[in-house]
Formats: sequence, C-alpha cells, structure tokens
Amino acid sequence: MGYSKRMVGVLLLVMLLASGVWASAQTALLPLGATALGQQVWEWLLVFLASGTLFVLPGWALLQLWPAAARLTWPEQAGLATGIGMALYPVLMLVTSSFGLNLGAIYAWLPPVAALLLLLWKQRQPKGPVACEGWRAREVGGNGWPNAALVVVFTLIIGVRCVAVVGLEVPLWGDSVHHTMIAQLMIEQGGLFRSWAPYAAMQSFTYHFGFHSQVAVLAWITHIATPRMVVLSGQVDNIAAVCTLYPLALRLGRSRWAGVAALLLAGLLAPMPMMYVNWGRYTQLAGQAILPVGLYLAWELLATPKRSWALWGLTVVTLAGMALTHYRIAIFAACFFPAFALVLGIRLPWRVWIERGALLGVGVGLLVLPWVVRVLGGQLLTILMSIFAASTQRGTGNVNVETLNVIGDPLVFLPALIWYGMLLSVFWAIWRRDRGALLVAFWWLLVILIVNPQLLGMPGAGMLTNFALMIAAYIPAALIVGAAAGWLLRGRSQRFVQRGATLVVVALALWGGSLRLADVDQHATAMVTPADLRAIAWIQTNTPPDARFLVNAFFPNAGAVVGSDAGWWLPLLAHRPTTLPPLLYIAEQGPRPDYRQWLNQLYATMYAKGVGNPDALALLRERGITYVYLGELGGKVGYTGTDHILTPELLQRSPAFRPVYHAGQVWIFALQP
Repeated sequence: MGYSKRMVGVLLLVMLLASGVWASAQTALLPLGATALGQQVWEWLLVFLASGTLFVLPGWALLQLWPAAARLTWPEQAGLATGIGMALYPVLMLVTSSFGLNLGAIYAWLPPVAALLLLLWKQRQPKGPVACEGWRAREVGGNGWPNAALVVVFTLIIGVRCVAVVGLEVPLWGDSVHHTMIAQLMIEQGGLFRSWAPYAAMQSFTYHFGFHSQVAVLAWITHIATPRMVVLSGQVDNIAAVCTLYPLALRLGRSRWAGVAALLLAGLLAPMPMMYVNWGRYTQLAGQAILPVGLYLAWELLATPKRSWALWGLTVVTLAGMALTHYRIAIFAACFFPAFALVLGIRLPWRVWIERGALLGVGVGLLVLPWVVRVLGGQLLTILMSIFAASTQRGTGNVNVETLNVIGDPLVFLPALIWYGMLLSVFWAIWRRDRGALLVAFWWLLVILIVNPQLLGMPGAGMLTNFALMIAAYIPAALIVGAAAGWLLRGRSQRFVQRGATLVVVALALWGGSLRLADVDQHATAMVTPADLRAIAWIQTNTPPDARFLVNAFFPNAGAVVGSDAGWWLPLLAHRPTTLPPLLYIAEQGPRPDYRQWLNQLYATMYAKGVGNPDALALLRERGITYVYLGELGGKVGYTGTDHILTPELLQRSPAFRPVYHAGQVWIFALQP
C-alpha cells in the first residue's frame, strides 16, 4: 500500500505541475486544434486536469488522514475524494470571508499545494500492514471483470457528457443567468460578495454558492470565459454526481458489481441527472455530487466502534460544504439521521451514535453559522413563510401551492423498468433483512414525507418541491438496484458468470449512452443564439456604456418576472443594464425597500396598458430606458402565451420607438426622448 500511495503522490504532483504549465500556455494550445472539435478536446482535457487537481487531489489527501480509508479500493477512495474536495471550497471561502478576506486565485492553488505537502508528509510516516476483513477480503481478489466493466461505464459517462455540450458557449435556460452572474462576481471580487454591481442593483447575497465556488476556482486556473465555464463545470458535476455513488453502492451490495450497476443506471440508463444541463439546474446537481459522500462518511462515523476524530472532521467539512452548495439537499441529507436511528441505531450502542451525531451537528452548525446569519438577513425566510401560510389555505394564498408541488409524469424522471426494479429490490431487501438497503429506502421515504407534509395532514407543502425530489430519485434507485445487482453476483466467481455480466454491462452501457445523447436539447431551452451574439457585439460597439435596455419577460406567477430570450443575458454578455435582474431579486435586498414591487410594476403596466401607452412610456423614461432588445427567440423561451411579449410589430406601431438594428429575428429599437 505504501508503494501505491507513493505512486499516487508522484502522479498528482505531475498533474499539478502540468496544470500550471497548461494554464499559462492555454492561449497557444487551443488554436493548435485543426478544427473546432480539436479545440473542444483541448478544452476538455484542460478542464479534467484542473478538476483532478482542484477536487480529487485535496480530497484524496484529506482522506488519508482517516486510517480506515486505506482498506478501500481505488474507485471508492476516488469517489469519496471527489465529494470531499468539492465540499472544501465553499467552506474555505466562507471561513476566510468571515475574517474579511477574499483570496481570489489563492483559493484555487492553496488546497492542491497543501494537499501535496500533506501527501508527502504521509509518505514519511511509518506504515503498518493493511488487511481487508470480511466480505472486502474476498471482494478485492484477482477477479478483474468488475473493474473492466467499470472502466467502460466510466468512459462512456464522461464521453456522452462531453459530446452533449459541444458548441454550447452560454448555459441553458433561466437559472443559468444568476448562476453565471454569481460566478462572475466571485471571480471579479475574489470570493464572496454582497453587491451585485455592475450587473444588477441587488445589495445582498444569500444564495447557496458551492457550485459557483467550483466555477470560480476552475476559471482562475483555466482562464476559460465564465459562461462556458458554467457549462463545463456543470458537466463535471454531472459526472461527479454519478461517480460519487460508487462507494455507498459498494457498501450496500458488498460487491464491486453493485458499484458498477449503480453507475450504469444513474450515468447511462436513467435520464437523470443527464438532463440537468437543459435547465441549468447546476446547484442541486453540485449538492447531489457531495450528498452520497456525506452520507457514507456519516454512516461510518455513527456505526464504527472505534472513535476517529479524522473521520469526524471529514464528515463535518463534507456536510457543511454540501449545505452551502444547496439548501434543499441539506434537508434531504438531514432525513438520513432519523432513518439511521430507526433502522440501525436500535442495534448499536445508542449512547455512542447519539453522542457522535450531536458532535457532528455542532461541528456542521458552527461552520455554516456565519452564512445562516447572513441568510436570515435576506428575504428567503419571508418567502418560505408565505409558502407555508399559503399551504394552510389549500393554495388560496399568495403562492399557488398546487403548482409548486406538482409531481408530473414519473416516467420523465426514470424509466418504468427502473421504478419497478427499485420496488422489487426493496422487497428483496426486506426478505433478506438487509438493513443497509432498508436504511436507504427508509431515508428516501422520509424525504418524500418532508417534501409532502400534507400526506401526514401537516402544513408546509411547496416549501420543498416534488420536482426537486423527483429529479433526485436516481440516487436511491441507483443505490438500491445496484445493491441488488451486487447481491445477485456476489460470490459467483465462475468465469462464465463474470464474463457474461461484463458483456451485459457493456451492451447496456453502449445502448444507454446513445439514449443519453438525446436527453440534451440545446435548441429547446437555449436563450442565446448565434444571431443574438452578433447583436450583442453590435451593442458593445454602437451603444454608450450607460445605455439601458427594456427586455422581454413574463410573469410565471404573481410575484416574479422572468426573462424569455437573450435580453436577460445583456448585463453579462453586453455589459449593459436592463430592466430585469436575475430571478433572485425576489429573495435579495434591492436599492429600495419595495424593490420587487417597483420592478414588477413596469412589466405589469406595460402588459396591462400596452408598451406604447403614455403611462408605460413615462415609466420607461423615468427609469432611464434608452433601447429595447427583442431576441432571436422572440420572448418565447419558457412562455407559451402571447399576452406578455414585446414584438417588432407592436413597437413599430408606436412613434416612440425607432428601429436601429435588425438581423434575422433580432431587433433593437431606440426609445425616443
């Protein structure tokens, strides 16, 4: 084992040095691609090298502090290291920000350098023999077929996610607007911030920021433009959200085949999480990349007879980083602890796991406390309370709870065979009395109940949405079905069985990979087209820096306005302010106490009276609007109606507007003074 660690240290040192050389030479390297595809390949290699340096290397080094980690296989250690490394950066940024420090690019280089020093120090420590015990001693023998299948599945998972976003320079749909803006502000301000200037007028920042910290550190190393970096980071998280399932699946199924099956199901046979790129749902995806690692470490902490402070520290950092990455996922994770108490706690010394659980809660609470204080100063709690109040009135309040909590077609999220497979696997676990699989099943049952408290006659429906629940359902499905595959193949060492299983996995992986390529539809949810990018270049050249644009938007509900074409992206791409900030304006502090109502008033007046109405024109001039931008997609992204759209015909009928740019379906009008 010492020799293996030494090889890992040398390899990661080479990776770090190569990353620095590559980043500095990126401008020279990328044009070497003979085609656009060649440039994309160079770009992906750079991103994967940087991701390994930033996430796997620090996570691996920290994992070596836990002595029991030496008994894990390389894929298990790699999966755990990835989750730990991804959780590290939001915690580091929050801790330093609490002392008034924004370290900028140091955030990217400090953890890998410290990790290398830690690995070198560990090499000098005396090493005792490492012996595998029980099922693991049988599992890590000479049978290489599960590992061969794992390599094929892992390669295809990476390949389809790279191919799916070829040519996508700006991330898709509305959530990507605020994700890109947050990441850009973190890059420019060197870490956490409060003011959204110059991109929006908001003056607080209380949104979860783990994904954006990943984008920032990758951008500091690679120097890739932020919109494209959001796309690439999202796909890195998409890969990680699948691969971090491996250690927990292996533990449940007690076979490497369980890990292979879990990756096959989540990565290639199920549409989730592959489809996240269509919605820009990157923050939940990043939280789910950390979640299985946090649950694995917490399970070890609570159930292992021998106390380990190193394991406690790893678990605290991982769960804290996950909480800072996505608030809903933190609530999902919290459901694991009552499930553990009911399924496994009754068989363990209760004082031990209660004491460790309490210490874990204190540690995580102290780490995230500065952010909790900041969140309480924003509007998020007010919004949640309004949803809670509306849920007690059966949807008759300010928020339509039924709309928020709709489930939709379950087959959109997972194929029928996977739903049935998960159900049958749960019944098999009950028959086997397998408490590990039952723990996962009961945990997810608690998650379902906390998302749908109305099932228990309690208020609060809509505070956590069923959509967020369903797009995460691949996690319990992959773990439970993967465990069942492990039970089926465990102990079957016959060569024909192992070869047959490998052939089946490879065939399913190839078939599933072809299906997953069809999951990403850049045209259906893209807001920015090449025609928009050309118009944005024209804006930068032909309009003054203080030009302010009216853009297309609609009301998805009574309390918010959202953009519906490329106009929503103008602050980031054209560096020109617009009438519409990111959707988070409903939860953040604005320049005036009634900022949300003040902003909504403009669109409500236009759509009620018409954009050419004197009252609407007076509001536009009062707010400094000088231009109107109508994107290539005509205000129809995410909106199927016709009432809330600014059209060229509508503006041409008013003498107050004069066309100054027209190419394809893109129009720009000047507002007459």
